[in-house]
Amino acid sequence: MKQLGERVRAASRVVGSILVMGETGSGKELVARAIHENSLRNAGRFIAVDCGALPEDLIDSELFGYRRGAFTTAMADKPGLFELANGGTLFLDEIANTSRRFQAKLLRALQEREIRRLGDVKARSVDIRVIAATNCDLRRLIQRGEFREDLFYRLNVFSIKVPPLRDRLDDIPMLTEFILQGRRRISGSALLKLQSYGYPGNVRELENIVESAIYTGESDTIEDRDIVLPDETLYVSQSEFQIDNFWDSIARPYAERHITKDYVEQVIRKGLVQAEGSYRKLVRLFNLPPTDYKRFMDFIRRHNCNIDYRPYRRKPERK
Repeated sequence: MKQLGERVRAASRVVGSILVMGETGSGKELVARAIHENSLRNAGRFIAVDCGALPEDLIDSELFGYRRGAFTTAMADKPGLFELANGGTLFLDEIANTSRRFQAKLLRALQEREIRRLGDVKARSVDIRVIAATNCDLRRLIQRGEFREDLFYRLNVFSIKVPPLRDRLDDIPMLTEFILQGRRRISGSALLKLQSYGYPGNVRELENIVESAIYTGESDTIEDRDIVLPDETLYVSQSEFQIDNFWDSIARPYAERHITKDYVEQVIRKGLVQAEGSYRKLVRLFNLPPTDYKRFMDFIRRHNCNIDYRPYRRKPERK
């Protein structure tokens, strides 16, 4: 998240268009808003539009506006979102879900910095910064002829990739505190349970799970029993945490595909809590001899299970 924040601050200084890439629910619009708020355009409006939600016959009129009489139901002049965002930022989400015809119009608007309302002969100058977002591989769409290559390069002046939540599970405590906004406290065991899930819906799914726990919990503190995950089998309770020998009980079942990588990561997280963030203590906790430390670290690095130990280190008490 720190690296993403640095990328956002760099993007806020960019004059041209910005392309934000990431899976659905990973927070692309939040990134776009952060870019706008940290830029010199923050006095202008931030207008977001989901291109995938607009029918093909309405996307032109919504973005470029229209003159009275341009079509049957056009009873009065209407400015489009390009004009409303003048001086600010226009966020085009799901840009891949647009037609080649619209892409040509968008390219012209970005190149000429002017738009023409439907039914109008007058061009209007606009001063906006466009931030586009997609959850698709635009280069692959270009190869298939579904996305204009010239538009891609016009949008991709500066790019930001938002990583999926499953690749940054150590951010969950911070994200959870942000979602809670001080409404409730959350226990350490509940946070561990939240970190045991892969979140195909990313931050949006985490938010839904935490919000559900807020309203179903019976005390001021959210406990692990209040957290309902779509796949409860991934969660190992404290009482179940008994590792006789890591190689026999975890490594071998993982190699034979009896358990998942998420399960292995969860076991390591649970162990780091008890070992206070020390991998050397964790080796002993997993009933391995100290001489297996290097072999153990090689195993978790090779399988990308080397969890950041720092959040589990006990902080010294202030005097």
